[in-house]
Amino acid sequence: MENFLAYNSRWRLALLFVLGVGFVLLGLMLAGAFGEISSFVEEPRRRRSSPWFSALIGWICVFFFGSSVLAIGRKFFDHKPQLHICSTGIVTIPWSDERIPWSEVIDITTWSHKRQKMIVLHLKNPDKFPGRGLAGKLAGINRILTDGDIAISMTGTNRSFDEAMAAITDFRSASASS
Repeated sequence: MENFLAYNSRWRLALLFVLGVGFVLLGLMLAGAFGEISSFVEEPRRRRSSPWFSALIGWICVFFFGSSVLAIGRKFFDHKPQLHICSTGIVTIPWSDERIPWSEVIDITTWSHKRQKMIVLHLKNPDKFPGRGLAGKLAGINRILTDGDIAISMTGTNRSFDEAMAAITDFRSASASS
């Protein structure tokens, strides 16, 4: 069996980057950075909502999507495989550079929300494989949502969810039989 490698997809990242920039611009518009835009200002006044509420939502969008745009921009220049599946285990770079051996994986499930699928690893000793960066910081929320230890998203890569699941099934069953 050939090792499974998933790299960042340039065109998918470029699309996500453009969408993120669009949301940053929309946030700036809501915040009033381009001056008062009557169609956005008049409607809240008619509903008697506070004008600062639109500005608050705008700045939240700018912060969130601005951070996303920066992260996507960084990924655009990352040429390392983001997911590596082989006979000895699995490495998911957004989580850690460390290989997780198949012997540590208790179960593999999937989680989906609005057509977005994720591979979820359930580990014997999750403390042995701590996450880094944003993925590590959001691990608690991730466990609540997915009921697993590590969630792997194929969004922004050049391979599909189904290809990754097939590779996991093949390599995991081969390591169990040996």
